[in-house]
Amino acid sequence: MRLFVLNSQKRYFEKLSIYCDRYAEQIPVTFVLGFYVTLVVNRWWNQFVNLPWPDRLMFLISSSVHGSDEHGRLLRRTLMRYVNLTSLLIFLQQHNIALWSLEKTHLI
Repeated sequence: MRLFVLNSQKRYFEKLSIYCDRYAEQIPVTFVLGFYVTLVVNRWWNQFVNLPWPDRLMFLISSSVHGSDEHGRLLRRTLMRYVNLTSLLIFLQQHNIALWSLEKTHLI
C-alpha cells in the first residue's frame, strides 16, 4: 500500500498521526471505545426488540380458533402461514427501501 501513496500523502498521514498521538492522552481511548461499543450494542438491541415476532399472534390464533378436528388445525396453520408471509413481505419491502437509500447516498 505504501508503494501507491504519493510523498505528499505520506507527509500528510505522518502529520495526522503525530497530531492524533499528541491529543490521545487528553481523552482516554478506553472511554471512547466503551462509548462506541455501547452505542452499537444499544442500536442492535433496539432493532432486535422491534422485530415482529409471530409468537404472540400464534398464541392468540390458537386460543381464538377452536376445534381439535382437521378443519380447525388447517385453519390455524393457514392463518399462521399468512402471518409469516406478511412478515416476509414487510421485511422485503424494508430491505428494498434501505437498499435504495444506501445506493442513493453512495454507501454501497
